[in-house]
Amino acid sequence: MRVVLSLILLCCSQLICAEEAKPTLAERIAAAATEHQLPLVQTEGQFSGPGWDWLLSEGRQAQFFLLGEEHGIAENPQFAGALFAELTGSGYEHLAIEISPPMAAALDQAAASGFDSLKTLLSTPGSAPAFFGMAEEAQMLAAVRAAVPQVDQVFWGLDYEVLADRHLLQQLDAMDKPDAAQAALQVLTEASTAAWQRHSETGGPQHIFSFGGDPALVQTLREAWPDAPAQAAQIIHTLEETLKINQLWVSGQGWASNQRRAKLNRANFLDYWRAQKAAGRSPRVMAKMGGSHMVRGRSMTEVFDLGSLMSETAALEGGHSFHLLVLPGEGAEVANFDPTKLRFHPAPAKDGYAGGLDSILNAAAADQFTVFDLRPLRSLLGRWREGTAPELMRVVHGFDALLLMNGSTASTDLAALIESP
Repeated sequence: MRVVLSLILLCCSQLICAEEAKPTLAERIAAAATEHQLPLVQTEGQFSGPGWDWLLSEGRQAQFFLLGEEHGIAENPQFAGALFAELTGSGYEHLAIEISPPMAAALDQAAASGFDSLKTLLSTPGSAPAFFGMAEEAQMLAAVRAAVPQVDQVFWGLDYEVLADRHLLQQLDAMDKPDAAQAALQVLTEASTAAWQRHSETGGPQHIFSFGGDPALVQTLREAWPDAPAQAAQIIHTLEETLKINQLWVSGQGWASNQRRAKLNRANFLDYWRAQKAAGRSPRVMAKMGGSHMVRGRSMTEVFDLGSLMSETAALEGGHSFHLLVLPGEGAEVANFDPTKLRFHPAPAKDGYAGGLDSILNAAAADQFTVFDLRPLRSLLGRWREGTAPELMRVVHGFDALLLMNGSTASTDLAALIESP
């Protein structure tokens, strides 16, 4: 009896030791991340190395290349511009960005004449859309536009318009319209002018017109101009949707605001895509927007955004999309937007999209850019387990790769650059 008991105790002890020796899920993820990483070399805005070659290969095979980012990294638009230029040989013709369709057309027209023309537009008060008040982002637009000079319009604007309402109102003012529409436009323009004047005097972000304006003023203009030409109708729709989206946000209805914005993003993409299909074309498209817009599946704001739509659109075309998340490295700075002065300034990178990703990020080399292929990690996260960060699940399944830019720096404010001697 004692012998049997001893054998049982020995077996139990061996089982316990084996269980204790088994790597944790975090350790297995870290091991897989280490195995499936590639260095990407960045030297004065030029990119090379195994990670660069691998991303080019993946891009050449995809219908859409979706770059989801943490905003404000100086090296990221340099990377995106260089990547786009390389992929034009595989049929990439358009860059989808986080601004409205009418402002995308304005930036495209300016960029077609070169960086100086684009810089002039972006430095004009009221004409700089969000994010493109950063010098590196503007330089990327010029580089991308120059890479495909034969394309009529390279930039696709998929979002609303939070800063450039004055430019759009000036475009409407230059168009012929009924007297009733002119009167309605004057009321709308005066409201925008007054709001921006209060912002100039106080610095109060609540006076940014897109967040404090009344969408009813735009609705009155739309109703007074029922046969508005396509360009005017697009501007009016953009202004009205922007004010309604932000009205929800200001009133504390964050999810509803994000849902309406995602619906607008998706509709804008479909307008561009259907126009291409009607012309008998299926071009390859790169998109560069915040990570939450580009993730496949439910986004970080709990809505289904462009990442899901573009993935399914590619599948309908018989292809696939490739989703890349770009993050600043540990200790890096990014450019943060100061809404009181409408300027960008360097600040330490926050957790942002990196929350919950330590098991992957810690596997990167400290002194270089690192690309992780996330797809081999999915079998380790085939189902949710207690203690697993939901952010980790979302990123591994929603993106195909992650680029960690250790040593990255903050983007430069374009206005400050122009003003400096």
